[in-house]
Amino acid sequence: MLPTVKLSDHPHLRSFLQAEKAATLAVPIDDAGSIHAASLLYAHDENPLRLYFVTGKSTEKYTLLHSKDSIPAALVIGTERGTPFTIQLRGSLSAVDPATHTAIVAMYYRKRGNRGDDIANPTNSLLMFTPNWGRFTDYKEGYDQYRLDLS
Repeated sequence: MLPTVKLSDHPHLRSFLQAEKAATLAVPIDDAGSIHAASLLYAHDENPLRLYFVTGKSTEKYTLLHSKDSIPAALVIGTERGTPFTIQLRGSLSAVDPATHTAIVAMYYRKRGNRGDDIANPTNSLLMFTPNWGRFTDYKEGYDQYRLDLS
């Protein structure tokens, strides 16, 4: 059994999550279970942990969100060589109204800028990832693995 750590108790992991710009997100794209993965820029909120992405409504990752309120999803942050951590999360992905998430939208623009993934563009959507399971590896400590307490 892995030791459990709260994000709020790990300042280096919190800094890493803030500094990283991209996460690899994997979602089903049909009811047969075909999976699509893509790297997306993100913003996040820590309490509770939620990650936010912008994508076009015509993209593969958005396919099932046309007919479902939420879909299962998994993501990884920290896949580059030399990264101090890798975070793995499982949970659900849903489209949310940017008008009710203005602080997140502002944070997204500060972190990302405003390019082709403009949240105000009606062909795009703001997505929220809600994790229900997580773990991370701390490479500075010799590949130590921890469960992430998401409560």
